[in-house]
Amino acid sequence: MTGGDMAAGSCTAECDPVAYDHSRPAMARLWVRWGGGKDYNPADKALGDKVKAHFPQVTSIARQRLAFRSRVVRALAGGHGIDQFLVAGVDMPQIDEVHAVAQSINPRARVVYCDADVLVMTYAEAMFAGESPGACGFVRAGLDDPGAMLEGAAETLDLDRPVAVLLINSLDLLPEPQAVAALAAFRAILAAGSYVAFCHLTAEHDRGLAALGDVCADTSPGPPRVRDLASLERLCAGMVMVPPGLVSAPAWRPDPGPWPVPTDVDLRCGVGEVCGQQRRRRAL
Repeated sequence: MTGGDMAAGSCTAECDPVAYDHSRPAMARLWVRWGGGKDYNPADKALGDKVKAHFPQVTSIARQRLAFRSRVVRALAGGHGIDQFLVAGVDMPQIDEVHAVAQSINPRARVVYCDADVLVMTYAEAMFAGESPGACGFVRAGLDDPGAMLEGAAETLDLDRPVAVLLINSLDLLPEPQAVAALAAFRAILAAGSYVAFCHLTAEHDRGLAALGDVCADTSPGPPRVRDLASLERLCAGMVMVPPGLVSAPAWRPDPGPWPVPTDVDLRCGVGEVCGQQRRRRAL
């Protein structure tokens, strides 16, 4: 099944975007607002501006997320030869989308976008399906159901070969048990030589960010949470961290330039390699 076929067949009456609750702010659209994009509604703008007033750093965090995403895709596609990507948690279309970056390096790269948010996936399917020179698939499942996500991704990706999973905007939405379960599922299913790349909010520089979840309590799919370095290191157990390890987002392989790398961004990033014996993919 091609990406175009998936896009056409995945929108059913059960997930009608017309019935979508636009009165409830959504984290994907809030990140767009904070990052300077345009795809958000009045509810997102109102909450997004409230958050910016309390936590001015959020605009820098939003931009650093996208910058890390571009760098890590370039690093994995160009430096590690990865040609399969699973985006677990989709942004509203902005700049340097994963398939565009990966396929600029390897036109045959395959990319699957996964999210449970109906509107986000509707946008992704409409805007990405026709422009991709390689395979581009879409799965309506969230990181809270990694089994469904991987099962759907297997329609486009060969899970017996290495895959890079990108958790750029989704891991900090999960409570601890679900975050642990999601990462365990990827380690159990993905082939050796796969990678898991992630961003996560912290409150190392602005302790007040710990209250961000309370301010965003009514967002969909749920409020973001911060984790400290020790918690993030525990989530990385069972993987070998790629240099430079678990670092502040701007410090993860920054692009060359004359400007100093910021050191006060409350966003940790890292890439872990899935190790172990190469195995046939077990039943999902």
